[in-house]
Amino acid sequence: MTTLEIACNSYQSCLNAMNAGANRIELFENLADGGCTPSYGMIKKASQLSLPIYVMIRPRGGNFHYSNHEIDVMLEDIDVCKQFAVNGIVFGCLTASGEVDKVLNKKLLDAWNGPATFHRAIDRSLHYFEAAKDICDLGFERILSSGAALHVMEGLDNLKMLQSNLGNNIRIMPGAGVGVNNAKHILEYTSCKEIHATCKQTIRSMEGSANLVFNDSETISNYHEISELVSALK
Repeated sequence: MTTLEIACNSYQSCLNAMNAGANRIELFENLADGGCTPSYGMIKKASQLSLPIYVMIRPRGGNFHYSNHEIDVMLEDIDVCKQFAVNGIVFGCLTASGEVDKVLNKKLLDAWNGPATFHRAIDRSLHYFEAAKDICDLGFERILSSGAALHVMEGLDNLKMLQSNLGNNIRIMPGAGVGVNNAKHILEYTSCKEIHATCKQTIRSMEGSANLVFNDSETISNYHEISELVSALK
C-alpha cells in the first residue's frame, strides 16, 4: 500500500489533505523558501487532527548548515513538538562542506527520541549515496529526496538505486514535482512505497484589502488535486 504525504503550509491545507484522503501531513510554513518551522499555534491546532503530523524543524530558509543559536532554536521547537505529541519531525543538517553532520543530527534525534524524516538537505550533499548511508545509520525513519535533482523526474535513477540499496532499512520517499500525472510512474520505476506532494494552488483575493496597489495571494494544498492523486495511487 502506498503512503501519500502532503506538504501543508496552512491549517486549511491540512484540512484539505485530511478530507481528500492523504495518509500523512508534513507541516511547515514559508513555502517560498522550501519550508520552515510552523508557529506554536499551528503545531497545536494541527496536532488535534485525525491524521499523522510530521513537523518541519528548520529555523530559516537557505542552506542547511546551522549556527549554535539556530541549533538552540531547533531544540526549543522540538520541545514544542513533544509538548503536543506530534507523530514525527522533519529536519536535516549538513556540515559547511556539504556532508551529513552526524554529531548535530544525532543531537537533534536524541532530543526528539521518536520518528524523524531527513528532508531534502540530502539533495545538496557532497556525496549523495554516502549521505544516505549516514542518514540510515543515524536512525532516521525515512529520507525525502528528489534524487539530487531539481525535479524528481530527473532524479529517478538515483532514487531507484537508493531504494534498492537501503530500502530494507529506511523508507525512501520521492518528492519535488510530484503530481497526478507522474506519481504512479515514479513509484513503479523506483519501487518506493511512499511519496510526497504539495498539490499547491495559488489563490488571489482582495478580501481584507481595500488598496488596489496590492495584489495579495495565498498558496494552499488543493483538495481536488489531492483527491485525484489519492485516486491515481489506488
